[in-house]
Amino acid sequence: MRRVVIPIRERGYTVHIAPGALAHIGTIVRRTAAGRRILLVTDKNVDRHYGGRVERSLRSAGFAVAKHVATPGERGKTLAAVRRIYDSMAEAGLDRSSAVVALGGGVVGDMAAFAAGTWHRGIPLFQIPTTLLAQVDAAVGGKAGVNLPSGKNLVGVFHQPAAVISDPETLATLPPREYGAGLGEVVKYGMIRDARLFRRLEEEADGIRAREGALLAAIIERCCRIKAEYVAADERDSKGYRAQLNYGHTFGHAVETATGYRRYRHGEAVALGMVCASRISEELGWIDPADRERLAQLLRRFDLPTGGVPLSAEELLPLLQTDKKRVGERLGFVLTKGIGSARVHPSLTRPLLIRGLREICDLPRRR
Repeated sequence: MRRVVIPIRERGYTVHIAPGALAHIGTIVRRTAAGRRILLVTDKNVDRHYGGRVERSLRSAGFAVAKHVATPGERGKTLAAVRRIYDSMAEAGLDRSSAVVALGGGVVGDMAAFAAGTWHRGIPLFQIPTTLLAQVDAAVGGKAGVNLPSGKNLVGVFHQPAAVISDPETLATLPPREYGAGLGEVVKYGMIRDARLFRRLEEEADGIRAREGALLAAIIERCCRIKAEYVAADERDSKGYRAQLNYGHTFGHAVETATGYRRYRHGEAVALGMVCASRISEELGWIDPADRERLAQLLRRFDLPTGGVPLSAEELLPLLQTDKKRVGERLGFVLTKGIGSARVHPSLTRPLLIRGLREICDLPRRR
């Protein structure tokens, strides 16, 4: 079993990565959880494939398990949905010694973490990510947020998990589009931190598309190690360093919000955001045109969008200003100085932002 330790200041925790890890969930949770009661939070799609297996493993380890089945999808990641999780917590009698187990993708993980972080001012959380996007990014690092109509993840908490258990075998049941969306986050890690990883993605794209188990486990581990470095250095996102993980996200969140969280998966929106950021990086002289083209080609190889947003740049621009990373009148944008090196630009001009957005937008300016 591959293990990545997240060395945060208050206490470290381990990311366990292994095919077949679902069979050992109860044992891993028992090592850390002090109480008997657990609320298993999942959605109806994941529950159909893995809910029974995880529940049996937890019960065999001596836990009393209640289950909350949420509606799948980004549109369901709301305060109202979290309120329903609270109702299930109350019904199950969860106290401060109890724990929450999140079984699913990033939406389930975010809502379960938000609920665990605020129930009795914080109870233990175990993340069991079942999507590639969650295994390489969303389940690691302790950020949890829910959406408002005015923007993505505007309400949230920091709540580090007690452990993360990733089973690459769960990726076999992912629809192709969901799997591809996770590859958007994988490409992000190569762009901001690891040129070697980026080259590996280029060279082994066919095996990655075929979901080869050993290859995926190695890539998941590398992404988690990169994220561990950022989390250890800037756990609360207060020093500006962890912000580099938002490469592609500020533009991508604007696309998601503008399209009502219906048209694009999160990783697809991040891919579009990376295209915007790479265009701006090129205009600033930070990257070569050849590097920008390498990024676009790799995204297309993974069937990720690089354009075609049915909006104008001028329509998307105001949504950048509602991003949760804005401080006063300033909103930093994560750009790259070549493949494998990220920088936060403190303030981009309106014309430069417009040109970046036009790289992905289908519609001309509406008069």
